[in-house]
Amino acid sequence: MSYIIAIVGGSCSGKTTLAGHLHAKLGIKNCMVIRQDDYYVDIRDRVSDGTIPNFDIPEAIDFDALRDDVTALKAGQSVALPNYDFGTHMRERASAPIRPRPYIIIEGLLLLTCPNMRELIDYSYYIECPTNLRFARRLTRDVAERNRTEEFVQKQFFEDVEPAHEAFVKPSSKLADTVIAQEQYTANLDTLLDEMVTRCNALAPMEKSATAP
Repeated sequence: MSYIIAIVGGSCSGKTTLAGHLHAKLGIKNCMVIRQDDYYVDIRDRVSDGTIPNFDIPEAIDFDALRDDVTALKAGQSVALPNYDFGTHMRERASAPIRPRPYIIIEGLLLLTCPNMRELIDYSYYIECPTNLRFARRLTRDVAERNRTEEFVQKQFFEDVEPAHEAFVKPSSKLADTVIAQEQYTANLDTLLDEMVTRCNALAPMEKSATAP
């Protein structure tokens, strides 16, 4: 059986980075990471006129597919996880089937907004982060990694991302088992990771004999 750890928070709050640190701490034999972002609905299935839709609202995510994959992994079945291309906003070919690990980290904006996903999550974390810091990080990331212009990033953030954050993401923090302050995350990362590993071991001791595919 696998245990599901969710890491949730606003755009560029530090979810992916924290998930990566926890993954390294637990070890590849014990842990795998799933990105909610890979379950974006293919843009061809959302719009037909070339417009850019809002990617920060629940209907942008194929929660049915995510739930099916997590349910299968939790039951011990191998799953071919999807891949999403942020340049084209389209789904790419799925990965080769991956066997589950004792701990499965899922990171994403909207995980706690979906009741069917909450049923599968064994423990959840929400990372708090102020708007100005999230915007600064997103601006740097999207210009450098996703070939966006500064004007586009600013418009998208304040017209789509932040309103969706206030409507969906931020309220979901009340559903998290633990809320992590940004200061705790940035100034005391080692202590935070030790606490998270202790929590994982409380769910079930790490299985040192687990093997990678």
